[in-house]
Amino acid sequence: MVEKVDEFAGVKLPRSPVYGRKGMVVSGHSLASRSGLKIIERGGSVVDAMISTSAVLCTVLPHATSFGGDAFIIYHDADSKKTQGLNASGYAPLGATPEFFKDGMIAHGPNAASVPGIVRGWERLHQRHGKIPWKDLFADAIDLAENGHPVSRILTSALRLFDHVGKDPGCAELYMPEGIPLNPGDIVKQPALAETIRDIAENGSSTYYEGRIAEALGQYSQDNGGLLSAADFEGYEPEWVDTINTDYRDLDVHVMPPNSYGVLMLMQLNAIKKLPEAALTARDEDRLAYLMTAARAAFDEGIPYICDPAVHPAPIKELLGSEMTSRLQAAVQNASPGPHHPPGIGGTSCIVLADGDGNAISVVQSVFHVFGSAFLEPKTGILLNNRMTGFVIDPKHRNVVAPRKKPSHTLNPVMALKNGKVKYQLTTPGGPAQTISNVQMLTNMVDRGMELSAAIEAPRWSIDGKANILIDDEFPDSVSEALKGRGFDVSRASGASYFGSSKCLEVLENGVLVGAADHRREAYAAGY
Repeated sequence: MVEKVDEFAGVKLPRSPVYGRKGMVVSGHSLASRSGLKIIERGGSVVDAMISTSAVLCTVLPHATSFGGDAFIIYHDADSKKTQGLNASGYAPLGATPEFFKDGMIAHGPNAASVPGIVRGWERLHQRHGKIPWKDLFADAIDLAENGHPVSRILTSALRLFDHVGKDPGCAELYMPEGIPLNPGDIVKQPALAETIRDIAENGSSTYYEGRIAEALGQYSQDNGGLLSAADFEGYEPEWVDTINTDYRDLDVHVMPPNSYGVLMLMQLNAIKKLPEAALTARDEDRLAYLMTAARAAFDEGIPYICDPAVHPAPIKELLGSEMTSRLQAAVQNASPGPHHPPGIGGTSCIVLADGDGNAISVVQSVFHVFGSAFLEPKTGILLNNRMTGFVIDPKHRNVVAPRKKPSHTLNPVMALKNGKVKYQLTTPGGPAQTISNVQMLTNMVDRGMELSAAIEAPRWSIDGKANILIDDEFPDSVSEALKGRGFDVSRASGASYFGSSKCLEVLENGVLVGAADHRREAYAAGY
């Protein structure tokens, strides 16, 4: 492994990472990270802290996550040395058939939403690994909803970019009074959501899935022509799953199995892991050509299997096996462009959290597209996801829409272990580009010797909503020209829209926790 340096290939550290010994929280908002850290300081578990952090994110970042969204979660228990996943994604309502969606999946409104999984996911995690009483984990979220929170710059930017939000009465009343989007620093109060969070805190997830909240969400959906009803919520359960993993250098990299895109990240790592160190530390155009080709090959081979495993189990052993890996490695050796893979862009938020005892949790939670379905139920204040757009309507496709079926998800939390202990935790928004960004951050640290914050903030490549290849404007023109000369159809871009916003954590050999938050969007690391 390359010795870590503070500067690599002209990329200087813009800011220091955050260090701590007893706890570290990195999330998509300062108020959320602060909330989680307070729970750790009170003696709470990483799960307790995650729930508090996540609930605040659902309150202050409605364009990215909500109480009407989903989550994929990886938890590592230091005592048992077990790494396990929780799939808290929901399924399609009864009546969701290709015939119903014959004109294509619907992006906004009640028929864009699947059953949300995040709230019961929190509760199931807490029942196994919680220390602080459930009712005490929501105080910050209740306060911010009831008494108001300042609107962030990234939220106001989203309101201006996505005009469909103003067409929904519930969204418009909160975020676009008199038809004008809120400005950064404006205070928004959500009294209905505050009452909902208080109800969840006092009565658990049963009020959400079998009680008042399910009734309200189901009735509002039905009143507006939606398929969702209270019956769809009843009995929903998240699924405990074994993570899937591959080796990369001296690491054991764990991701979530399908219906997550996680396997595509492992396939990319398998594709490049036999490359010599110089291939990933030399000229940017060479390194990017290898990474782009690995991603294209992995997506082409793996995408057809990203669907509900209860309906079509993915051949994980084959996708990560020697024959497939050899095929991917052969493609990378040629470092040539391949066919486009499916597009996508979304609204997502992330959490990485660890304590000084070696316990850790990585979370990616989402409403899918920005503001999800843009369908906010006024009595509960809950904004629903638009995960139904993760399905297709081709009846021959494994990911075809069907009742009680889960769609494909781009969400990709990552946990990399070394000698049985957590070494790195990686998360980022970015739709299908999540796996692409996570591979780059990992190779930046492992192969290029970069410090955590430098690895995150270094320029990277991605894809846009139409699967076109993008490279960061921070790369010199010579890099894009060299890639074009090799047949890669690349465009230049800047900002967070397609390059994500990473929240990552590293555990040093002496046990010190290192957290870093990406500058591309709002993100915040807090430790002690």
